[in-house]
Amino acid sequence: GDYLDAIDRDEWNPADYAYHLSRRARGLPLWFSLATYGTDAYAAALDTTLHTAWDFAESVRRRAEFELLLDPELSIVLFRRRGWSPEQYHAWSTSRARAGVTLIVPTKWRGEICFRVCVVHPETTIAALDAVLDDMAQTASA
Repeated sequence: GDYLDAIDRDEWNPADYAYHLSRRARGLPLWFSLATYGTDAYAAALDTTLHTAWDFAESVRRRAEFELLLDPELSIVLFRRRGWSPEQYHAWSTSRARAGVTLIVPTKWRGEICFRVCVVHPETTIAALDAVLDDMAQTASA
C-alpha cells in the first residue's frame, strides 16, 4: 500500500533496504526488539500501543471537527478533518513535520484523503495525540 512507501523519495536511505539492497529488511526491527527486550516486555509494549490507539480513536470520535473512519485495527487510526481540502492536509502535515512537531502524513482510504495514525511507540501518550487534534482543530478549514 501507499503507506509503506518512503516519504522522502529524493534521499536514498540504506535503512530502507536489506543487505542485498533489493528490498526492505522488514523483519529486522521485530527480531531486534524481541532479542533485546524479550517477549514479555514486547507484549506489554504492544498492549500499551493498542490501548493508546483505542483512546485516541475515542478522542477523534468526541470532536465535531473530525470523523473517525473506522475503529482501530491493531494500532492504526484512520480519521478525517472535516472541511479540509487535500491541499490543506498536505500543508498541515508538511509544516508540522518541518517544525519537528509530528509526522502524520495524509493517505487515501476508499479514494478520499485522510490521516492515518499508527501508534508504534509505547511511550506515546494520549495527551500528545490530543495536542495534535487540538492543533488540527485550530487550523482553519476551507
